[in-house]
Amino acid sequence: MDSLEFYCRDLVEQSPTFGTFLFNQSDHLHLQSKKGWRVYGLFHQDTREVVATLFINIKGKMAYSPFRAPFGSLQLSAKVPQKKVDELFFKTVEDLALRGIKFLQIKNYPDLYDPHTAHKLQNTLSSLGFSSVEEISSIISADHRVFEKHIAIAQRQKLRKSEKRFVFSQVDSKGLKRIYNFIHDCRKEKNQPLSMTYSQVRRTVNRFPDHFLLFQVGHEELIASAAIVIKIDDKILYTFYYSHHTRFNKISPVVHLISGVYHYAREHQFKLIDLGTSMVNGGINKPLVQFKKSIGGVSSSKFIFEKTIS
Repeated sequence: MDSLEFYCRDLVEQSPTFGTFLFNQSDHLHLQSKKGWRVYGLFHQDTREVVATLFINIKGKMAYSPFRAPFGSLQLSAKVPQKKVDELFFKTVEDLALRGIKFLQIKNYPDLYDPHTAHKLQNTLSSLGFSSVEEISSIISADHRVFEKHIAIAQRQKLRKSEKRFVFSQVDSKGLKRIYNFIHDCRKEKNQPLSMTYSQVRRTVNRFPDHFLLFQVGHEELIASAAIVIKIDDKILYTFYYSHHTRFNKISPVVHLISGVYHYAREHQFKLIDLGTSMVNGGINKPLVQFKKSIGGVSSSKFIFEKTIS
């Protein structure tokens, strides 16, 4: 791997990339911000093959990866050694300093997405003086077991009650507004506002129709629980927004909902289902972590790295 070389340039449509995560695709980057993108990476001298990419958006004296998405950060070939990751970030920070940047923030994906890269990233950024804030995400492994084998007995009982009353189904994209409004109203009732307006979600879905899935649990016109799910890549599903109506708290139809998403994942060869972070006002929501654990979620660190550049 000594033949690996560092590169950096302004992002254009044909910029070489490594990795498949939706939030690091050029179309999504330009949806986050129309300008200000730089791409940093590593490539093989001989083959010109790119083996690492990091997209950073520059706003004045501030730099972010991502600018507006759940995560950005580094995507990396497993064969890239630690010393080359060190070199990549040393030169990235050096380039940003030459451009007058005073602050850099990197939001990484949950460690379980790519444990090897997460480990190398933490080693490198720690050595370069980055501070870090740890969030907790919950991940379900879509393995050979049926969903019921993942969950606590009490949740199995709720699942059976919901299955007797409601039906799980995938919803056509034409139902986006109805699904969004249902989730919005449920979250509003719980004082949990959504991070995006309907128009913002619709614009993103229209740009990436193959990456968004809509699911619901209900009966005829009644929705008891619903989800907007994102295909991060061909192995990972991310439950972007989901909720259930409080009138059905006793049977918790969201368990039925996640069960349906799990079986969809297995049927389509997805390996992980990201249930999202369990953070409230900067702290861990322990009851939410416990609930996600009861439906098969395994806790995964999700770090935000920051550095003041002198």
